[in-house]
Amino acid sequence: MVNEFWDRFEVDLETAAGAMESYKAGIPTGEKCEKCGQGELLERISRHGFFLGCSRYPECDYTRDLSDHGSDQGDSDAGPQYCDNCGREMAIKRGRFGAFLACTGYPDCKTTRRLASGTRQALEPDVRLDEKCPTCGAELLRRHGRYGEFIGCEKYPNCKYTRPVTLGIKCPKCQEGEFVRRGTAKGRGRGRVFYGCSRYPECDFTTPHTPINEPCPKCGAPFIVEKRNKQGRFHACLRENCDWEVPAPEPAPFVHPQAAPGPEPQPVGAGVPTRT
Repeated sequence: MVNEFWDRFEVDLETAAGAMESYKAGIPTGEKCEKCGQGELLERISRHGFFLGCSRYPECDYTRDLSDHGSDQGDSDAGPQYCDNCGREMAIKRGRFGAFLACTGYPDCKTTRRLASGTRQALEPDVRLDEKCPTCGAELLRRHGRYGEFIGCEKYPNCKYTRPVTLGIKCPKCQEGEFVRRGTAKGRGRGRVFYGCSRYPECDFTTPHTPINEPCPKCGAPFIVEKRNKQGRFHACLRENCDWEVPAPEPAPFVHPQAAPGPEPQPVGAGVPTRT
C-alpha cells in the first residue's frame, strides 16, 4: 500500500517543487512597500498567520498583518480606541501572546491594552489605586494579565512588584490568606486555571474548582465551589464529610440593550386632555 501511494505521490512532489509558490520565499504581490518605497510587498506566513513583508528585509522591516485578527491599522470591535496617556489612536498589533492594542505614538508612548480572548474587544484600561508600591513607592495599578486581573507597579518594567487580586474568600486551611486565581504555563498542553491561597508558599492550599462566596446550606461552611464535568455544572461543598451538591443554576440569558423591551408606543395625543 505504501509503495502504491508513493508512486503517485512522488510525481506530485516533483510537480510541486517546480510549480508551487513558496510562502517561505514570499509570494510577490506587485505592491510597493509603503515604508521605503523601493521594495515589493511579499505575502508570507509565520506562526501568527499570514502577513505582507518588504522584499528588502532586513534593510526595511515593514510588515502588514493579514490574519483574521485584522491589520495593524484596524479598529477594535468597539470602534476607534484612544490612548489614555497621550490621546493618540490605538492600533491592533500582534505579539507572542496574541493581538493587543498599542498606541500609534510608539516609541514616544508605550501604552498597550490587552484584548479579550478570541475577540477584538479591548479590556478595561489599568485602574490607578490609592496605594503605594512597597518596593519603590510608586503608585499601584489594577491590570489585566494572561490569567486575569492583578495588581502591579506603574514603573514596570523597572519595578516588577506584582500581587494577585484576591476573591474576598478566606482560605479554609490557614484562615489568614484569601483565594486568588492562578494559572499554569501552557507547555505542551492547554494550561489550566486553579485557585490557591494568597499566602503561598507559606500556605499551599489549592483547588481546581471556582470558589463562590456563599455559605453551604447544609453544613454552614463559609463558601461553596462550582464544579464542572461531562454531566454539566454543579455547586458543591468542599468541607470533609459534607456531601451537599446540586446542579448549578443556568446563567441569565444576555439581552442586548437595543433588543431590550421598551414601553409600548402611545398614539399621538395620548394622555393629553382634550377640550370639550
